[in-house]
Amino acid sequence: MDKKLSEKISTAIISLDTMRKTVYDKFSKMAHLQNKNYLEIWSHYPMCGKGNFNPKTMVKESSIIESYLLLNYLRKENINCRFWYNNALFIYNEKLFRIVGKDIIEVDLKGLYYFSLRESFSHPFFSILEILLEQNNGKLAKPNKATMVNVGCMNKMHALKRLYKTRSKYIQDVIIPYNLQASDYPVFMEFIKKNLGNKIVFKNDGIQEGKGVIFKNIENKIDYPELKKSLSIHKHRQRELLITPAFDIKDEYRCYFTNYDENAKVFSIKQRQNLTDEEEYYEKEHIHINVNMKVKWHEVKNNSNKFEFASNIAKEMIRLMDYDTGCIEFAITKEDKIVFFEVNQMAGPLPFEGDDTTNINDFYLSIFDEMVK
Repeated sequence: MDKKLSEKISTAIISLDTMRKTVYDKFSKMAHLQNKNYLEIWSHYPMCGKGNFNPKTMVKESSIIESYLLLNYLRKENINCRFWYNNALFIYNEKLFRIVGKDIIEVDLKGLYYFSLRESFSHPFFSILEILLEQNNGKLAKPNKATMVNVGCMNKMHALKRLYKTRSKYIQDVIIPYNLQASDYPVFMEFIKKNLGNKIVFKNDGIQEGKGVIFKNIENKIDYPELKKSLSIHKHRQRELLITPAFDIKDEYRCYFTNYDENAKVFSIKQRQNLTDEEEYYEKEHIHINVNMKVKWHEVKNNSNKFEFASNIAKEMIRLMDYDTGCIEFAITKEDKIVFFEVNQMAGPLPFEGDDTTNINDFYLSIFDEMVK
């Protein structure tokens, strides 16, 4: 840790602009966390498997907890910090301005660090702002700067491009359509049935693995409205379509990692157990965890053989991609094949009480260390 961080950073802006108004209102009500240590902050977030959520004293939104963790981290270094929410900003030549009511205020860029944990910064405004900050010894600080080009928190196609040379090892069978018209659907669906089998999965890019993936059995019917809808948007940006078999899954893993200076590290692993009978997936328009699909999370202990096994596979894939932070999800089939699902660039932490909370906290501290370099 830089012992003179406060000399390098004159002001830290922590942007909350990705929060919906309802989430920001909850954030504001948790203002007492500004003066709490890490463990006290985590005590206001539900622990997996404990059933301890109290809506009067706790929040389920990880973005709230993350923001207070970052504030704690910076204040320990005596850095002047401000939260910004829904600010109207504009750049005029080499200057940054903020509109507050009817006033226009110039922002001092000298030594300014502009932090965000979840914004993609894909708008060209931020590319220009980054130039201005660097000219003033400041920094645009976020995990995964790649999102400034690779838009989206869960861009499956971006990850797939990086892994595709090793498709047979990490992806297995997949179909990626382009420019299909409605008149093409019947013959295309017959091709899918012949090559992938009767039980299939449709995933549009940018759709979270547990919130919108479509399972269908096309043995006796191929004319499903939800599949037509999925196909109809496959040319839209961030809605590109991936079609796979419905793999016979043995184990599913969720691995929280960083990959700085080509040194991939896995901090925490959760294993997902699907409690809903698989056959029910095919009757639903799409699956949505904890809405129409029940799951249970299990902690994978860091000193276990299972942790070593899953983390080694995760690191293999991480090294092939360009994410410096995130949560990689994959499965092992009953035939012992690896099936990559997605990289979520800032996933909910799902902490278990005890060692896992410490490990997840270390994951965030590692992210913060990198952002202030």
